Amino acid sequence: MNKNIFVTGGCGFIGSHLVKRLIEGGYGVHILIRPASDLWRIKDVLSKLKIHYGDLSDFNKLKDIVRNVNPVGIFHLAASPIMSGVMASTEEVVKSNFLGTVNLINAAEEINYKFFINTGSFFEYGPKKTILKEIDICEPAELYSITKLAGTLYGQAIAKSKNKPIVTFRLAAPYGPYIQKGRLIYNVIINALQDKDISLTSPEITRDFIFVEDVINLYMEAMEKAENCKGEIFNLGTGNKTTIKMLVDYVLKIAGSKSRVNWNAFHNVVYDNGLWQTDMNKTFSKFLWRPEYDIENGLEKTIKWFKDNLDFLSHY
Repeated sequence: MNKNIFVTGGCGFIGSHLVKRLIEGGYGVHILIRPASDLWRIKDVLSKLKIHYGDLSDFNKLKDIVRNVNPVGIFHLAASPIMSGVMASTEEVVKSNFLGTVNLINAAEEINYKFFINTGSFFEYGPKKTILKEIDICEPAELYSITKLAGTLYGQAIAKSKNKPIVTFRLAAPYGPYIQKGRLIYNVIINALQDKDISLTSPEITRDFIFVEDVINLYMEAMEKAENCKGEIFNLGTGNKTTIKMLVDYVLKIAGSKSRVNWNAFHNVVYDNGLWQTDMNKTFSKFLWRPEYDIENGLEKTIKWFKDNLDFLSHY
């Protein structure tokens, strides 16, 4: 029985958690990474997976890799990220987020895969004043969101026109162990644990924070149900909103921190002008999955991991 699964972004924050869960499940895990990628998140499982060095922009090599792996399923998590409104060059963002997604879908065209899980973003909606629903008109406010939306729509079009089990999850604000340096929660926690000042934007900005283990739990269920959800787009959040002030208060309390918080130290970025809260009714109607962690429980687990790895992280 073919149990090969192909993962892009497998050494990243979410991808590393997914790779480890798949290995635990007995799957043959193949990951695509660039030669310069840092493998620190998956160093403990390197002997249990197959690494393919390449780039999503190199279609011919990518097609050869996918053909040789012949995966039963594909998880696409690789992307050029955005943090605090800062992203890579226009060319890099377009190449990674849109063209990379197009190339991967096309490279796998001849593969009879059972699922293709594409990782989208809640930023695809653009700033809204209402809870985010999958039927909303998307009006992304900057290039990162535009390219993520383009990749989502391309996957949906191929799924419908060629009957492919491609499913996109519009991911809310994920957090947890191994989170990327520079992310909001990373910065708040690592400063709080060292009693350093924390400088932020408006305390009233909201996010729908989703713990990484909950993300992986839904992805694992989606493997089994993608065939019945071809071309569908689902929100992946908790359905609850948390203000930045609430987040900081939780972190300071859990960490026992004496950090001083400087609010409105920076201008809001363009995508912060809205209500970032996902409507989860469609997702809940199609999957048995429900989030297991609320923001406080997720932060407790995340902060414990930071404490256990603080010496390493302070130099990372």
